[in-house]
Amino acid sequence: PPNPGDVTSRGWLNASCHAMKFMASNVTEVMRAHGREAGDASLQNFAMKASDFSGLMIQGGICTSLLISLLENPLAKKYGDFLVNGFSNEDRTATKVRVKTTLDPFSTVGQKWIAAVRDAMAASEVWVSDPSFPGDTTVLGEMHLTGMAQEQMDGAADTFASLPRVIGATLLIVMAVLGSAFRSAVVPLRAVLCLSWMLLVTFGLGVLVYQHGVLQSLGIRPFLTSPDPPAHHAMYWMTPCIAFSILVGLGLDYDVFFMESVVEHFDAGYSSREAVVEALRHTGTIICVAGVIMFLAFGSLLIGASPMINQLAFHLCVGVLIDCFVTTKVIIPCAMAMLDLLPGNANFWPRKPPPALTEPTVEPLPPLRRLGSLRNSLSDNARRSAMSPHGVRSMQSPA
Repeated sequence: PPNPGDVTSRGWLNASCHAMKFMASNVTEVMRAHGREAGDASLQNFAMKASDFSGLMIQGGICTSLLISLLENPLAKKYGDFLVNGFSNEDRTATKVRVKTTLDPFSTVGQKWIAAVRDAMAASEVWVSDPSFPGDTTVLGEMHLTGMAQEQMDGAADTFASLPRVIGATLLIVMAVLGSAFRSAVVPLRAVLCLSWMLLVTFGLGVLVYQHGVLQSLGIRPFLTSPDPPAHHAMYWMTPCIAFSILVGLGLDYDVFFMESVVEHFDAGYSSREAVVEALRHTGTIICVAGVIMFLAFGSLLIGASPMINQLAFHLCVGVLIDCFVTTKVIIPCAMAMLDLLPGNANFWPRKPPPALTEPTVEPLPPLRRLGSLRNSLSDNARRSAMSPHGVRSMQSPA
């Protein structure tokens, strides 16, 4: 409330009670409209009652303002303070109201209910007792709907609001790292485009399976959608966020491993097309084996009982298979073949192949006859030295 003493004010309590009743009827109309749009018979008969609110101003759908005012009597003040303190903070600047619902607040329908309640709360912060007299208003103050489901809903909204910035920053960092590693402006652009293709296909298949239920008829539990009506099927909000980071890392790992071999052959003098063919021949089997190993590791998560883990495992398995057997084997070679049609070495621009190596200059060995004459001259010099007086004296023993 706007003033600390309002929590025990009869006027504020009475206005708050009527605001709760208005919110119940407003939410009922909104949810029934959602039911008609989605063809959900259970929502078409949905009804939120005033008795769903339990607080200082309302109990069992009945306003308690008169009771609270009676408890201000000195004889009953002790019990009145006990009741007020049970629903208010120590300073009496806020009061809490419990709200119950028959819907699952973690489901898609439950999230619509949360949004409807919050909209009704925002419309009731200033309560007009009689529309015929707009001046007869009561400021109820700020209202907030909290709880575990609401916190997850708010966290999901904040996460998805930041997700485009996270994706953009991630791809920019990837381009900067690949550009400095390969000294090329085309290699990082091609890598990001191929990586984006893999992510779009992976998440598109996830939407088909878990939101449109294309595998529902198989009856396999990891591929089943939520028990909500078809119009309310959805994926767990953390699944794409976690899968994106892991798939980007795995996709770049295979891409860099393949491109390192391509660049190695390109620097060795192969043309772009020949370098790609040689790189596929050297790395294709290794990438396939690595992909199968990762598929088996992630596939084990599909046997879990958690729907969120099942959805995450599905995206990781599909992404790894697409990247290892389609992107690396088909998409990247085709993209490089198309770039090879452009003039120059467009695949590696502005990188240039190293200059051709020249054979080192080696002086020829002396002919064998020169070596023979040199050996004979050395032998003659040795014999003359041995027959000289100095050589004879050097052979005598001392006296």
